[in-house]
Amino acid sequence: MLPEDNIEALQRQIAELQARLSTAQQASVSVPGAVAQDGGDALGQSAVNVKGDNTGAIITGTQIVINYHAAVSGRLTREEIAQRVEGYLRWLQARTKDIELRGIERAGGAPVVLLPLETAYVPLRAKWMRWDDTDIALNQVLGLGHRLVIVGGPGSGKTTVLLHMAWALASSLLSGQPDPVRARLGSLRKSSELSKPCEPSELPLPIFVPLASFARYRRNLAGNSSAKEKTLAYFISYHLSSKQADFDLPADFFEQLIKDGQDVLLLLDGLDEVANEHERAEVRQSMEELVSGREAMRVVVTCRTIAYRNGRTALGANFREVVVQPLDLEQHITLMVRQAYACIYPHDTALRTDRTEDLLVGIQRLEAERRTRLGQQTEALVNSPLMVRLLLIVHFNNRTLPAERADLFDKAINALLQVDYGREEGDIRELATDWKLYRDMAQQLAFHMHQQGDDQGREIEEPALKKVLCKEIEFKPHIDNFLSHARQRGSVLEEHGGIYRFIHLALQEFLVARYLREVTGAEGRSAILVFLDRWLEDLWWREPILLLAGYMAANAARSARDFLSALARAGSQPNAQFTAAELAGTAALEWRDSGEALRTDCARRIVELLSDAKALANSHPVIRARAGDALARLGDLRFDPQHFYLPVDDNFGFVHIPADPEFVIGTRKVDAQQVDKIISVKVFDSEINGICTPTSEFYIARYLVTVAQFRAFIEATQFKIGNARALRDPDNRPVCSVSWREALAYCDWLNDLLAHSPAFESSEIARLVRKCGWRVTLPSELKWEKAARGRLQDTIFSWGDEFDPNRANYPDSKIEDTSTVGCFPANDFGLYDMIGNVFEWTHSYFSSYPYRAEDDRENLEAVDDVLRVMRGGSWRDDPDFTRCAYRLRSRPNLCFDYFGFRVALCSTPVQPL
Repeated sequence: MLPEDNIEALQRQIAELQARLSTAQQASVSVPGAVAQDGGDALGQSAVNVKGDNTGAIITGTQIVINYHAAVSGRLTREEIAQRVEGYLRWLQARTKDIELRGIERAGGAPVVLLPLETAYVPLRAKWMRWDDTDIALNQVLGLGHRLVIVGGPGSGKTTVLLHMAWALASSLLSGQPDPVRARLGSLRKSSELSKPCEPSELPLPIFVPLASFARYRRNLAGNSSAKEKTLAYFISYHLSSKQADFDLPADFFEQLIKDGQDVLLLLDGLDEVANEHERAEVRQSMEELVSGREAMRVVVTCRTIAYRNGRTALGANFREVVVQPLDLEQHITLMVRQAYACIYPHDTALRTDRTEDLLVGIQRLEAERRTRLGQQTEALVNSPLMVRLLLIVHFNNRTLPAERADLFDKAINALLQVDYGREEGDIRELATDWKLYRDMAQQLAFHMHQQGDDQGREIEEPALKKVLCKEIEFKPHIDNFLSHARQRGSVLEEHGGIYRFIHLALQEFLVARYLREVTGAEGRSAILVFLDRWLEDLWWREPILLLAGYMAANAARSARDFLSALARAGSQPNAQFTAAELAGTAALEWRDSGEALRTDCARRIVELLSDAKALANSHPVIRARAGDALARLGDLRFDPQHFYLPVDDNFGFVHIPADPEFVIGTRKVDAQQVDKIISVKVFDSEINGICTPTSEFYIARYLVTVAQFRAFIEATQFKIGNARALRDPDNRPVCSVSWREALAYCDWLNDLLAHSPAFESSEIARLVRKCGWRVTLPSELKWEKAARGRLQDTIFSWGDEFDPNRANYPDSKIEDTSTVGCFPANDFGLYDMIGNVFEWTHSYFSSYPYRAEDDRENLEAVDDVLRVMRGGSWRDDPDFTRCAYRLRSRPNLCFDYFGFRVALCSTPVQPL
């Protein structure tokens, strides 16, 4: 590079030339960013017009040419560099200007519909991943900072966002106009600098690079390669220089620009598409090394959500993460459908309108039926650009939409493979048969790849691919044509540099499902279950199993019901058993015509597992929690909807706790030192007690009060709650975000039911209320602790003296939310979730020990600024809080998503609130 003062002098000379040259009198040289009309205006500046030796030529609106020329002075003139950069920009613009919609044949036989980004791109929405819940428009994302990671699910449109950025910048630089950058990307400044005008020199050169290509390049490097050859900067120059037929830039052009870092926008696509976790970690490190010390460099990276959450994938170096949000029907899906059909039928307004409205009505019907089966809070099926594209393909080719997801993927794959043999408008031709053979080859390949696992199962090199297909004799003669089909058209497979992958993981997953049914299943249902046993716990196989059930349901309903009933009872050990039951239940829910009998059968199996102490003790909490959520959607048979969703037993879930004249609340003084050694903080003085605190007999609820129970109370009384979050979770999770006074109001309502409703009159619980004066209320903290400890008087936890994330829902359990009541082992009183899940309100207000009921700490009329005691810890709290003796204090009017309660039945007279 030239010394800084030389560059500044050169810039001053250019500025002087711009000021005095008249565009009307001098010959112009066309360069990227300059307007070829009478000098024109290029992003707010005059184009540079050069005469004589043309030594003043630069790209208007950027310092790219001048900086590169300074770095390699004497090798190329600035106008030569400008012309070649223009070639690169034209190549990039052409490469990014369209979205391909394969699988729809237009009149004339064209196998691909091209949707111009200029008209078809619909800006998506995102939110910050970590900092706050602010809504972000992804077409304004470049103003959010220099280091960004766009995270989202498969097919969520992440790559299209980068392509749109590249196209907009290339188009503005080529045209010399502020649009499309200004209209489509907003300000390139940070939000704190938006008041300053954006200078043309701030438009960076866009560089789009697939990170999977970088990983493959590193993998194939010779062992004696230099450190420089392993860098991302070197690869980018190598990768783009291979396009020399289009723009013939020097081999080190991009590397020199990246060294400076100010003139480029790096668009690094698909960190998750790097083949395995080890390579992703290496690529991540390469990116961090590249940006280190280059604060002005702009970098945007994309990655799938699941892959990015891995500790070895997430980027440091001040990268901020935004998460792509699901599509909105009106804001996104409707626009996408209208624009797509406008491109498919550009000259037939009536047909375009008819097909658009028919598809949109079909989507709404599909979603409404899905919510009816799976619950109103169920995530939408059509929530990504990929799903919109698949629906368009199926709708165009079939004139309607299927009701099930597996049927949708089946028809989409068939359309993608058939399109070469498709139909002219009004002239349906007989289809060739090769597409069915290609489908069989694709599903064999998908099945092989998927068995390689999440790290290795997304792509395959050509020699390995051929080896897989050669195992079937009938495939051998067709392999070259199959690969040629993929290279030339893409179809369900795409090829880059001898590496093949399915155009979307969802299609690979469906083809795996199809293989299981058509090939493995040829030996009978048991053959499928035997094969799946080793994969049941692996989330990588979750979608293929669900799609297998859906595919079977679409082709043989009775066989599908038998399979799901058998799947519900599959699994050779507890984790697999819980997973199999949950998958069977979820598949039954997704299948519209599965029938009540099958759904009840799946629910019964999950209840059996939750009632099995051995299964609970030897399975993972996350797996059990997932099964519990499926049980909620199926209908939790442990709770009776005819009795306000109270537990199904003789005492409606109330468990008798005998009197204990020798009970001691809190941590004994003699035990405090030992407890200090086990937990990470010193025992709080407020929990130390050495005085006997006898307990009388009482009853307490086996489960925390659930969302369904609390909803029954709301619907029966029209009670106004302060936080709508209380009713948003699945029905069989504990109600949370409930204040102390709201919890007491529920107790009063339930007490009134037991006292007066005929539905309860024959129970022992109702007899105690009606004839003995017992009352439903919150447990005092004394009674709560007695119930929590069970018969283990002196232990730290209700199960012993060691932390155990398999015994309670706290952060180490990895659920990261509330969980279905009863999916952790019960204590020896048969009570669930006494520790963890949610903090439980007690009747008592906070006061120091010793505990004496007569000291007014159970006074319900105390003012709201008197702190009430909460017990048990929660899903989001420090493990040290998940102890029998820990006391949390809170104002009674507060409600958070880790506050819940359970009820007790006590003989001590207590006045209602």
